Amino acid sequence: MTNSKNSKNMYDIAEKIALDDFDHQNEQHKFSHSYMHKKKMFMEEIKLNNKQSLQKRKKNRILIAAACLMFGIPTTAFGAVKVYDMIVQKQNYEVNVSVSDNTSKKKDNWYKLKVNYLPENMVEDKNAPLKYSFKDNYAMGGFSFYLSRVGKNSNFQTLYTKSYEEKEINGKKAVIVKKDTGNKSLVFDRKVYLLFEEEGIMVDVEIGNDVSEELMMKVMENISLESTSKEMASFIADFDDPLYSEEDEPIEFSVIPLKKDSKQLFSVGEKVPVTIDQISRLDNLEFVIEKVEIFDSITDFKQNNFNGVGLRSLSRYKALDQKKILLPYRRDIYKVGNGKDSIYELVDSKLVAPKFVYLTTTVKNIGKEATEEIYMRPTIQVLKNKNNAWHYAGEDGIDEKSIMTGEVDYLAPHGKGKAFYNIGNIQPEQTINMNLGYFVDEDKLDSIFLNVFGDYSSFNGSENMNAKDRWWIDIRK
Repeated sequence: MTNSKNSKNMYDIAEKIALDDFDHQNEQHKFSHSYMHKKKMFMEEIKLNNKQSLQKRKKNRILIAAACLMFGIPTTAFGAVKVYDMIVQKQNYEVNVSVSDNTSKKKDNWYKLKVNYLPENMVEDKNAPLKYSFKDNYAMGGFSFYLSRVGKNSNFQTLYTKSYEEKEINGKKAVIVKKDTGNKSLVFDRKVYLLFEEEGIMVDVEIGNDVSEELMMKVMENISLESTSKEMASFIADFDDPLYSEEDEPIEFSVIPLKKDSKQLFSVGEKVPVTIDQISRLDNLEFVIEKVEIFDSITDFKQNNFNGVGLRSLSRYKALDQKKILLPYRRDIYKVGNGKDSIYELVDSKLVAPKFVYLTTTVKNIGKEATEEIYMRPTIQVLKNKNNAWHYAGEDGIDEKSIMTGEVDYLAPHGKGKAFYNIGNIQPEQTINMNLGYFVDEDKLDSIFLNVFGDYSSFNGSENMNAKDRWWIDIRK
């Protein structure tokens, strides 16, 4: 299972849970692995590559127009209208679209977004609402739509911007923003704000770099809002909701490193007792890594056992040839910008060789009844030795672009389609032979650990790598 290794604040975590709740009707009091898996799968469709989650927009209680007059900040504005004023401001790499609602519109009107034209071979993603992508680039790029109900003073912010253009699309005010983070892995390189004045709705669209300008405009010209019931409506964020008006205080995130003598640290060949919280009961498993092997090629492995995310990563970096031999690629390291005053800055670039780490493992049900569905998502983490403990190797403010996905790149046996990680139920005393594989940079083979079934989340701003629900296996080579 995947854990979080980078600093995050409470708002980000609460947002993910809130988003997941839209897909779940039953009340849940504890997070099962099935629940956590579904939540992660939903979020991944939105954050892949750029690791961007759905951002909540907040009220801007300062009138930008007045600020522009006081400080002389260059802005442009659409002409005054009866209902809405829209002002666009760009400062350095930040663009703000400010919309003032001069009316007291009712908030009990609900709408469903209709996309009346899709490019050939583009489909809707069943796991992410209002997300569309090409079949041959599924869940990557395409279009992602978000709806917001405009409040009295609403501000829509875009960071890492290069330029913007104001125009009208089918008589509706629109702002098209072009983005540039400074690195090569930007998936969504444009954003469009389209204001539906009559409905009081702003449609915010993220556009992938696999969509041409012509196709982008054709799709934007063919979207509409259909009046419907609250139950059938697309999700609409409401600026007048107190949740959006409250500024979130940043929480300092801390990590308690993994002690070298921790009871949660195991070696290859050791039996790892794992307890999975399944809401209504606990499932007890025994996990063992029997063998660790390193390969330069994936020619001899069944291709349908590979996760598409890993293969796409290799393809993007041109790290795999037609004979399925792994090739050296260039790994770039960036100093992260804040998106307002700075963008990503390349600080190092190195040619590295990828390897395929192949694990032979067993999973045994040591409980007295069959388990619920088990999702196999152990992740590889790169740890560094410091002060007699193992710390996450990543540095604050540094982003390393590599072929390592953080996912299980190879799994046999595995589930079908979107349930790739689902290995089903395990009967009492039943042992399943599992093979897992990961693409790893050669210079990190001496620093890798397996985080087993470790769906970590924090609500107090701290992480303990030695916690009883964390299990680590040293697989360094």
